[in-house]
Amino acid sequence: MKRTGMISLDWKPGMTSALAALHFLVDGLCVCCLFQMVELLGMVHFVGLFVAYNVVAFLTQPLTGMLADRLKFHEGMLAAAAVLLSSGVVIASLLFAGVWPGCQTGSYLTALLLGLGNSLFHVWGGRLLAVVTANDARSLGVFVSTGVLGLTTGVIFHSLPMLYGYFSLIVFLTLFIVKSQTAVTVASPRTSSSRDRRLLSPAAAWLLVLVLMVFVMLRSSATEAFSVRLDDGQTMALAIGVVAMSGKMVGGWLTRWLGASWSLALMVFGALICFMIGRSYGGALLAGLFLVNCTMPVTLYLANKLLPGSEGLAFGLLAAALMPGYLMVRSGWSGSGWMLVLLMAMLLPTVVIELVVLWQLRERRPEVLWSSVVLNVLTNVPLNLFLLHDDDGSFATIAVAEAVVVVVETLWYRYFVGSWQRAAVYSLLCNGISYLVGLLAQLVLVLIMMIY
Repeated sequence: MKRTGMISLDWKPGMTSALAALHFLVDGLCVCCLFQMVELLGMVHFVGLFVAYNVVAFLTQPLTGMLADRLKFHEGMLAAAAVLLSSGVVIASLLFAGVWPGCQTGSYLTALLLGLGNSLFHVWGGRLLAVVTANDARSLGVFVSTGVLGLTTGVIFHSLPMLYGYFSLIVFLTLFIVKSQTAVTVASPRTSSSRDRRLLSPAAAWLLVLVLMVFVMLRSSATEAFSVRLDDGQTMALAIGVVAMSGKMVGGWLTRWLGASWSLALMVFGALICFMIGRSYGGALLAGLFLVNCTMPVTLYLANKLLPGSEGLAFGLLAAALMPGYLMVRSGWSGSGWMLVLLMAMLLPTVVIELVVLWQLRERRPEVLWSSVVLNVLTNVPLNLFLLHDDDGSFATIAVAEAVVVVVETLWYRYFVGSWQRAAVYSLLCNGISYLVGLLAQLVLVLIMMIY
């Protein structure tokens, strides 16, 4: 029996490998299932479906991470993930058989179920390994590495036999892990022991978490920059998947040997050199892609160090930070400097306004104030990207989007303030006032343009 301050587990050899294998299968199953729908929906509708799946799978991870930090028993979260994934596969099977009425409705329901199941699994596995191994970067690297290969194989070899093969192995491994794991207690992350293990003040810790999230966004763009310069084709796609997986694995070991700071510096420096010489030496692009992926376990290790006792939230924040870059790439705006300026022009005033509102509500806790900044990065940027991409931009669309943000922010603040009433007040006032100030600014701008 291995014990830590957070959890007591009967940790058997090979569990890290089992979780890594399950990660491969879960990601593979999700994309395999979705890509089977191309023939049903057509490529135009499929792109929207795939983006919706990724939004659910990644942007919900901070919330599911909070849930993982609060749960007393870990088996329940894995079981819930398995049920959601199974439900998605069942509905998809009915669609493929022509039994389910309403192809688009069924496909989006499938994407929702798969996305939520994927989200629950990732934060469950990420937090479990971080807690049990005392934040060992090697185990974290092994766990996160296999997902990219699962995505690659699921896309390239998608078929019904492949889908049901993934599904059968997921059921088997889930039962194996639940039987091998005995979760006794998981303390609340807000306990005194968690606070005692903090290396920095809450303000400094959250500021550095924000820096890590920006780094993850840039890393997402860097991965795309290396990948698009390589040749197309299944063989190269598999090579990219293997290189990315290997980089994430090796990154954990380098972090263990050299330390996080030195490892990260060498990886970034090496990746920059590879990018510069990539035009002349094609192999340098794969080397650069390898080094970029080496940074993943480093950032996860550092996030866990900065947020002790909130390992699920730390995992979810870094996962969600991938989405702004992903949405910009999908929207064709990844190389547009003016779009970045526009997004920042909409983000920064919102951050300032909501901080002022919280301050006027006599909220002084650094972790609440700084977490508000992080929350706005995760909600404001994707929301504005969606509204800019949506040609309709109707009041109903904006109202629904804002309502979703209010719900998300209520759940977020509840995690930090411990009161549903206070969390709802924070969310409603912050969003309501920032929206009205933004609307007023637009009206003033229109008025000025009419005058001049």
